[in-house]
Amino acid sequence: MAALYRLASWASRLLFVLASIAVVAMMLHVTADIAGRLLFNHPLTGTLEIVASYYMVACAYLPLSYVQLQRNHMVIELFTQNLGARARLGLDLFAGALGTLFLGLMAWQTGLVALEKTAIGEAVQATFFEIPVWPSRWMIVVAAGVTTAVLMLQLLTDGRRLISPASDEQSISPHGLL
Repeated sequence: MAALYRLASWASRLLFVLASIAVVAMMLHVTADIAGRLLFNHPLTGTLEIVASYYMVACAYLPLSYVQLQRNHMVIELFTQNLGARARLGLDLFAGALGTLFLGLMAWQTGLVALEKTAIGEAVQATFFEIPVWPSRWMIVVAAGVTTAVLMLQLLTDGRRLISPASDEQSISPHGLL
């Protein structure tokens, strides 16, 4: 199971790096578009379409698995802060199971849409040319799939910790992954 954790961790970190690159590329692209418009009265064609179809998709979806890997999703503990550790772990298991189900279904459904859009060569019209956008559909599929894998591995780890709390204390990081 340690090999699966390392693979999920590697994939999550790679997606995070790709999302970071997309943020920088988006910043540079938009800056060049604005500079072109203000200095030369000639904006870059297709900036809006590329930002909306590629950069924003990458920024929104690719880091999801890394955030889950670190267990840094937002948690509101108003009603659970006074529960015992085992009860909180049980609630974490329940939430993880729902998340796994939701993201697994998301990966599956977006995969079906991505296949369909790939087959027809989905594109958006920029001023002078078409920009293919079907590849960005696959970013969502990959992000949801890797996040589902991370959640499943965390569920296994948390389930083991709930059953025998002392068994994993030395082998698992505070975030539940190696």
